[in-house]
Amino acid sequence: MKYFPVFLLLLLGLTACGPSSEGHPEAETTGAEEQRIVSLNGTLTELLYDLGYGDQLVGVDVTSSYPAAANEVPKLGHVSQLNVEGMLALRPTVVFVADEAKDKPALKTLAEAGVKVVPVKMNATLDNAVVAAKTLADHLPIETDKIDAYAASIGSDKQVLETTLEGTEITPRVLFIYARGAKQLMVAGTDTEAAAMIVLAGGENAIQSFSDFKPLTPEALVEAAPDAILMFSSGLASLDGKDGLANIPGISQTPAFRNDHIIAMDGHYLLGFGPRAAKAANELAQQIHVSVTK
Repeated sequence: MKYFPVFLLLLLGLTACGPSSEGHPEAETTGAEEQRIVSLNGTLTELLYDLGYGDQLVGVDVTSSYPAAANEVPKLGHVSQLNVEGMLALRPTVVFVADEAKDKPALKTLAEAGVKVVPVKMNATLDNAVVAAKTLADHLPIETDKIDAYAASIGSDKQVLETTLEGTEITPRVLFIYARGAKQLMVAGTDTEAAAMIVLAGGENAIQSFSDFKPLTPEALVEAAPDAILMFSSGLASLDGKDGLANIPGISQTPAFRNDHIIAMDGHYLLGFGPRAAKAANELAQQIHVSVTK
């Protein structure tokens, strides 16, 4: 899956899925020597809290906004704009980062300075959290039972999603719009996390003519003819809500806007593909599968 560069900012400003309860009370650590951990990915940060390592985090990136406790950990900026000296000052014993960002110059400098940098493969799948947790367990003393609990919990959530989809009769066309104000509007094509989540929720990505993200145009909106428009809650807010969305040329001509079928969800919850991904997919499925008139 390709990640739009600003996509890592989706986690800026989620019914938790996983072995811990909502609010992510930290699990007990294993009793092994404490680590000084830096997490440069919001989903990895969520996993580390779930697995009992939240209190050993000494720094996180700007995408780490969940659970709430992560906002109390020193923020190190975006993975593409890291301050190496600032990170070294934290004396990290290990740095976890999404595999796709492993070649960032700052991370190479950290590795050359003797810091253990661990890339973790991330995929836009409902089982991503289990696979990523197993990678973390290769570098931290995480009990197998905790990962098994993850797998069981996610499996249960997937069954709920399957039950939801069994009762659907249509495949709604869903357009994902990334917004950071009216002057920064992009739409998701194929090979994106947004497209993957839409399909998992039983919909069809409204854009099939290109991959990745491209600027939104009135022509693209009319051609896409979406039954539903999906956005981050923060993105819709940056447009001043639905009233501001109405001012975008072409929006008012879409079936989605005419039928007031605008869906806004938290960015990290929707596209983080963490332990709550199946819950997010089920919530999206329930929202997109409604009767619409063209």
